[in-house]
Amino acid sequence: MDFFETYRHEVLQSRRDRSRRALFWSRILGIVLMLTIAAILRAEPDLRRALTTAGSDAILAMMGRDAAATPQASPAVLPQGAENNAVQVSTRPRDRVKVNRPTAGATGPALDPAAMANETGAQLQTLKPRP
Repeated sequence: MDFFETYRHEVLQSRRDRSRRALFWSRILGIVLMLTIAAILRAEPDLRRALTTAGSDAILAMMGRDAAATPQASPAVLPQGAENNAVQVSTRPRDRVKVNRPTAGATGPALDPAAMANETGAQLQTLKPRP
């Protein structure tokens, strides 16, 4: 091998090494940016809501629909005379456990938990146990 071939080989090898290094660091940087954006969106519900609204408005604009005609539009965007059907987002945390418990203030007749327990117990006693 003469000098020209050796130099050419070394240049190609150097370019391959730089390309691999750049690909590695671009993937690392992409993952870090993705995690940062996810953390910011998780911590800032107003920003998340604003981005969601902007995204849905952009999709509606691409589809040729007017964002003002949708229920998600803000009251300032609604045409005059239109009523505000905007969905209100609850400020309560979403990770709460909801339990359906009969209450005395229900629309139907008031339920007595003790009577329900006695009735269920009587129904269970009529069942025949399996051997």
